Amino acid sequence: MFQEYDQIEQQIAEHQAKIEQLQQEMAQVERKKEGVIAFDKALVNLAAEYEMAEEEFFVARADQIVEWLIGQLDAEEEPDYIRTLKSRVARHLKRGDSPRRGARAAKSSKPAEPKLETGHYRNPYTNATIEKKKRNPKQLNQWVEEHGLETVKTWKI
Repeated sequence: MFQEYDQIEQQIAEHQAKIEQLQQEMAQVERKKEGVIAFDKALVNLAAEYEMAEEEFFVARADQIVEWLIGQLDAEEEPDYIRTLKSRVARHLKRGDSPRRGARAAKSSKPAEPKLETGHYRNPYTNATIEKKKRNPKQLNQWVEEHGLETVKTWKI
């Protein structure tokens, strides 16, 4: 009976030691969490002070970020964000998308045409009539430039 009591007391002491250890670990994690929040606030303040967009900071650090990410790929137990990144890259490669290729195409493409419904439009100043089917005819785009989209929309007959 006394032996069981001693064993239970010993288990309690072991559990209390484990609880203290876990509480210390939790305090360290909380401190790191506060540090990340403080770092983020400081970064936002510095960016505002030097009139930088957040993207500019990441572009400036791009090489270091890439090297860090590559280092994370070799980790024994990969974090969730690495799995997510791998799956997103795999999806893009599967579709044949290239982030660089898409970015170039977006930059080089001309501005979108104004959205006008299909039909006939009559310019009240010249009485010229134009039919819009799928794309805006050149003359219709000129009218939009001259008179504005909202005005040309009212010319639909």
